[in-house]
Order: sequence, then C-alpha cells, then structure tokens
Amino acid sequence: MPVGRPPTPTERKRLLGNPGKRALPDVSNVVPLPPVADDAPAQLGPAGKAVWELVTDQAKWLAESDRPTLVMLCEKFDRRQDFMVRLESSDPVLYTEKGYAYANPLVGMLSTLETELAKLLSSLGLTPADRTRLGVAEVKKQSNLEKLLAQRQERSGGA
Repeated sequence: MPVGRPPTPTERKRLLGNPGKRALPDVSNVVPLPPVADDAPAQLGPAGKAVWELVTDQAKWLAESDRPTLVMLCEKFDRRQDFMVRLESSDPVLYTEKGYAYANPLVGMLSTLETELAKLLSSLGLTPADRTRLGVAEVKKQSNLEKLLAQRQERSGGA
C-alpha cells in the first residue's frame, strides 16, 4: 500500500498554475483520448447493463482505453446479482452437502467480489475520494458562512 499523498494530476497542476514549479509535459504532446463508447457489450446481464449505462452517462472522463476495466466492473456486478439471488434462495449461514453443515461458500465469495468491485470503482475514479484525487471533482463541505449566505439569498430571492 502506498504511503503519503497520492500524486496530483497534471491537469490539476495546470489549473492551479503549477504551484510546485516542476516541469510539466508540453500541452502539444497531450493526446486527447476518445470517450468510451455507449454501446454495452452483449454478454452483460441486466445489472451489468444498468451499471454500464450509468457510468457511460455520468463518467465523461473515461476513455475508450478504460473499456476493458469497465467491462470487468459490469461483469462483476452481474456476478454479484447472481450471488445475491442464489443466497436469497438458500440459507446464508448453513450449506449442507452429504449430511454435513458448512458455512455457505457464497458468503465468502460475495465478500471477495465486493472487495474487487471497490478496487475497480476506485481505479476508474467512480468514488468521491478518487474523483477528487484525479482532479475530476472536488468534495467540499459547505462552510457556515456559505450556508448563511445561501439562506440570505434564498430569503431575498423568495421575497
């Protein structure tokens, strides 16, 4: 696990005026990547297609080069849906086979799958913390002054 702050994206450094004064890559060498296509792969089930549509609609920073990771994410959401259906139809605690009681293996597999999903979501910048790290969005709590100003504006606009 890396220690310390994650690196600041180059785009963010440019927006801030390069506060570290380190050499940045020349803008003319930056190649725009084509956005990920909206067409969902045929092998996806309903859960995977829903995730695909949501992500391609909302995550405009994803490029076509992110497609394999996005496909894997959607396939894992399909697998998670399948596990959930199978768990609902069986006892999640006990699994009997040949007269012996075991912990249902789907519970452990589901936990592992959800850990993998979290890693994929993070790698695509689909969590608030990762969007901030990538410089795509900023998570900011509204200060008390901003709240008071917003309330004042609402009152004056409503009157």
